[in-house]
Amino acid sequence: MTDLGRHFCTCGDLECPCNPNNPSNLAKDAFGCDACVRKNLALGEVPTCMFAKLGNTKGWSDWSVEGFAEFVRLHPRSNEERAATAAKAAAFEAAHKSTSDGS
Repeated sequence: MTDLGRHFCTCGDLECPCNPNNPSNLAKDAFGCDACVRKNLALGEVPTCMFAKLGNTKGWSDWSVEGFAEFVRLHPRSNEERAATAAKAAAFEAAHKSTSDGS
C-alpha cells in the first residue's frame, strides 16, 4: 500500500490547519503531529485521535481535558483490551531498554 505522501494521522479533518494531511501542509517537510499537540496543550485540550481510539466521536464537542475524562468514563475499555495494551507497553519498554542500554 502506498502512503501517497501522507503522514500518520488518525484525524479525518483535512481542513484543520494542524492536520499534517491538510493539502496545504503536505508539501512541508517533517510536518507531523507537533502543531496539533502544541495547539491542544495551549488550549487545555486533548487531540481528537485520543478520543477516537476509545470510541466514536460523532457528535462529541468537548475536546477539553475534562471532556476527555468524561469520554473515557463513557467509553471504558474491557479488561481484555487493558491487559493486551499493558502487554504491548511492557514489550515496547523492554525493547527500548535493551536498545538504549546497549544490551
